[in-house]
Amino acid sequence: MFPRYATLALGTAAAVMLAACSGRGPAPPAAPAAPATPSREASASGVPRGHAPVAPGLEPGAVILAASSSGAVVADPATRSYRGYTSTGELSWVDRDAYRDDAEVVCAVRCPDAVITAAGRNGTDRVRLRTGTRARPMAQAAVHRVLAVRGPSDAVLVEDGRGGRGARIRVDRTDRTQVRVDVADTAGVLWVEDAGRSAALAVYRRPGHAGTSVLAFRRDGRGWRTGGPPRPVAEAWGGCLGGGRGPAILAGPRGTLLAHGTPAPLTSDLPQVGECAAGRDGAVLLARWIDAGGTAHTALRGVDATGRETWARDVPAEVEVAAHPSGRQFALSGQAGLEIVDQAGRPLMRAAGVSSARYTETGRLVVVDGAGTPRWAEPPRDG
Repeated sequence: MFPRYATLALGTAAAVMLAACSGRGPAPPAAPAAPATPSREASASGVPRGHAPVAPGLEPGAVILAASSSGAVVADPATRSYRGYTSTGELSWVDRDAYRDDAEVVCAVRCPDAVITAAGRNGTDRVRLRTGTRARPMAQAAVHRVLAVRGPSDAVLVEDGRGGRGARIRVDRTDRTQVRVDVADTAGVLWVEDAGRSAALAVYRRPGHAGTSVLAFRRDGRGWRTGGPPRPVAEAWGGCLGGGRGPAILAGPRGTLLAHGTPAPLTSDLPQVGECAAGRDGAVLLARWIDAGGTAHTALRGVDATGRETWARDVPAEVEVAAHPSGRQFALSGQAGLEIVDQAGRPLMRAAGVSSARYTETGRLVVVDGAGTPRWAEPPRDG
């Protein structure tokens, strides 16, 4: 679909975003406003789930919430709805309540089948499963969030603790065994998976402890299992994972690389890491801020698998970043268009009319066009 090193007409807004942005440019402020801590009103990265990055003067475009080789879920401001599409482009379902509630979305075995979790007005949570045109509530009243799901006996849930005290992560496995992890609250749990959905991190606060802990998970033939004991880490509001052997990064006031499970600092000049996107061989760190004139900025820093900074770019616009599973190319998207860069930050292609992009677990590229419809394509070669 996209020729290598292709450059399409991007228009004035795209030129603002992409032209003359190969260097650092102005450094980000020493203390940009911190993204929101993960909550029911915001995604784990601190950016509302239902809103794509917006260049100055442009209306918000559709954003991909989840995608795989089989389908995708899109938040579409034009119709004020979440929309599930198959990889053939067929519209499978529409959910306006999910958009209104800025709900969390987790794909089931095959996207666009998904579990949707929304905060209820009476303080309870509403969890429902969407398959095709059907939406049915999850039966378990104690479940507040669904972090991962492959089936009724293969899921990661956040639920009330025993006797209504506290909360816990509950991991159900197909052999009927369970893993339970006590947590301080249901909303503060962060779950990060790699593109292949085979490795994950759970970041949470333990009851009665002021600090934050991270617990690694891996999948085997019966579901998720823990990959070792929990480890203390700095505060985190987001993260990214490049697979079982790739970099694991926590975004927060101090960006943290988990090297063999041990926290280590990232060698980046960003005062804090707002978001990140990772593949097996590298990652991109993001920080966002708004200047005195009201212009949004995004600072991008490429790092290798050891957390060492390899390239930098500062863009006068909001940009969304997605990582190829290999970590050797990254899709930068927003209302200004799409640019794909390689592991050194060099452009591979540019295209207009793309508001959001994601890579699937097999490395295919999913893009959303001006009509809010996702399309699956082969990405450009990166070497």
